[in-house]
Amino acid sequence: MRTSQLSLAALAPAHPGALIRNGAAQKHYLGAADSDVVAHVVDHTCLPTEVWSRIFSFLDISLGAQAPLRFSQVSKSWNRVANDPHSRVALFIRNYGRKLALFGAFKYHRAALTVPVAKQLRNASSALPRFLVQLVDKEYHRTDRGRRGVSVPLYVFFIQEGYHLYGNDAGFKEDDVARFERLLYTGPVASPDHDTDAAASAVESIRVLLDKFGYLPVRGIGSPIDETLFLLSKLDITLIPKLVSNGLDIAGVNDQVLERVLWRADVTDEYLQTYLNNGFTLTKTAIQKGLQIARQSTLDVLAKHVSQEVLTECAKNAVIDMFGPSAGRGWHWIPESVDFIIQTFNIDEETIRTALYTHPKSPRLTNGGRPEFPATRCYMKTNPCPVWRWVLRTYGPHHEFTRACYDDALSRAAADRDLHLLHDEFLEAGVRFYPRHVKILACRLLHRDMTANALHLLQALREQVADDRDAGLLFDSERDEWLQAIRAEVVDNDEWSHRMRTTQLEGGARGGAYRISRPPDDALRFLDESKEFLAELLPPVPTIATVVVRNSPTGRRGSGGATMTRSPSMRSWVKRMGVWWKEQCERGVWGVVDNVV
Repeated sequence: MRTSQLSLAALAPAHPGALIRNGAAQKHYLGAADSDVVAHVVDHTCLPTEVWSRIFSFLDISLGAQAPLRFSQVSKSWNRVANDPHSRVALFIRNYGRKLALFGAFKYHRAALTVPVAKQLRNASSALPRFLVQLVDKEYHRTDRGRRGVSVPLYVFFIQEGYHLYGNDAGFKEDDVARFERLLYTGPVASPDHDTDAAASAVESIRVLLDKFGYLPVRGIGSPIDETLFLLSKLDITLIPKLVSNGLDIAGVNDQVLERVLWRADVTDEYLQTYLNNGFTLTKTAIQKGLQIARQSTLDVLAKHVSQEVLTECAKNAVIDMFGPSAGRGWHWIPESVDFIIQTFNIDEETIRTALYTHPKSPRLTNGGRPEFPATRCYMKTNPCPVWRWVLRTYGPHHEFTRACYDDALSRAAADRDLHLLHDEFLEAGVRFYPRHVKILACRLLHRDMTANALHLLQALREQVADDRDAGLLFDSERDEWLQAIRAEVVDNDEWSHRMRTTQLEGGARGGAYRISRPPDDALRFLDESKEFLAELLPPVPTIATVVVRNSPTGRRGSGGATMTRSPSMRSWVKRMGVWWKEQCERGVWGVVDNVV
C-alpha cells in the first residue's frame, strides 16, 4: 500500500495503545518497493474489521496477482480480512470498476475469485458479458489440465449465470471476440469502394453484440483497445457511447484514438467534432500528438478548439517529447516536423535545451562538455543519429548542443554504420576532440566490431592535435591534459591493457563479455598509435650546445696560423638539462617525483 492511497500511520493517534510491530516484515509481504511505503502497520485489534476491509480495498494490485496473498501472510487477523468475500469485492470494484470487476477478477486474480465473491460481484451489478462466459468455458476445457485453473464450482456458477442471462443464445462454444473483430473489417475499413449494404449489416450485427450480449473490448483479449475503437468509429461513431455504458473506460484510450484522428490527412473541424460529441476529449496530450504531424491543416483545426496560449504550451511539450526516448506508439524523428513546430511557434533555445539535455540545469565542464551520462535525452532512442545530425546542421560544430551530441555519439556502444558515418560528419564539420574523449575511445575499443572505428577515431584525434601543435595553437596546459589522459587511460593503464588482450564486450540490450585468445590487430595498432602520440606530445630534450675553441699553433712558427675547432659545452648542457628536468617534474609529466632540487 502506498501513502498516496492511505496512510496507515495517520490512524495511530486515534488509538495510542496500538501495537506497532513487525514493520520490516510486513513491508516485505506487501511487495513494497518505494521509499514512501508505510514502514509500520497498526495492530488489527485496534480497528474494527470494517475499517481494515476498507483499507484492503486500497491495496495496489498492480504489484501482481499475488498482492492479496501477500497481504494475507502478514498475520492471522490480516488473513481473515484478505479472505473475507466483502473485502475482495471492494478490492476488485475499486481497481477495475463496477462493470468490469468480475472480468478483472477472473482474468488477473483467479485464485482470489471464489463462488461467494463472484455472487457478491453480481449482486453489486458487475457485468457478465457473453464473451466472459465463453472465456470461462474455454479455460475450463483446456487440454492441459495443469494450466486450467478454473474450479468446478466456479465453472458451474458462470455457466448457470450465463444461461440465466442469455438462455439459448448463450453460445458457450462461440467466440464473440473473433466475431466482433471480423465485423470491424467490413465496409470502409476494408476498402474505400465498400458495399453500403454490407457495411450496414456489419453495424447492425455489432449493435446486437453490444446491446444484447454486453460486449466491449478489454485489455488482454483481442486487438488493442485504441485500434478497435478507431476502426469502430469509422464504421459508426455512435456506437462508442454504448461501449461506455457497457463499462469501457474511454479516458484510458482517449489520447491514442484522437492521435489517429488528428494524423489523418483529411481531418476537418466537423470530423473532429463528431468524436468530441461522442465522449472523447481534446486533452493537451492529444494536442501534442496532433502537432507532431506538423501539418498546417491539422494546426488550423486545433486552433478552432483551443486558444493560442494552449497551442504554444503544447508545442513546447511536443518538442520536448520528440527529443526524448520513444514511448507509446512508435514515433520516428522527422527533421521537417521539428523545424515546422520551431518556426511556427518561435520555440526559443531554452526550450531546446530542456528538450535535448538529460539534466539541463547541471553545470558544464570547462571545455563545454556535460558531466552526466548520457548528456542527451535522445540517447535512449532506438536510433538517435537523426537527432544528433539535426543538431549539427542547425547549430553548427562549435555550439554546446553539438558538443553534447558528439560526446554521446562517441559513447554509444553500437556497431552501426550510420553511427560511424555520423562520426565522420561531425569531424568534417569541425567538431573538436578533447582529452576526456580518450577514455571514451579506450572503452569503445573493448567492444566487439568497434575496434576499427575506435582506431579510426584515434587517428583523427592524433591528426587534429598535431595540426594544432604545428600551427602553434597547442598550449602547455592543453599538452599536459593530453599527456595525462593518454597515460591514465591507455599507455599506463594495466587493467585496460589486460582487458584489451583477453576480453571483448558486446554492446546493445543483451550486453555480455567474451574471452579471446589473442587481441585484435586493430587493438594493438591502437596501443601503438597511443604510444607514438604520447612521444609526439613530450617536449624535446635540450641539445648540447657547442662553443668555438682556438687551438694552439703546431709546428714551426711561420708554418701557418692557428686552427679553429668546435667542442660541446658540457657545463652549459648540464645546467639547461637540470632546468628542463625540474620543469617537467613540476608539471607532472612523469607523475610525482620526490626530492626535486
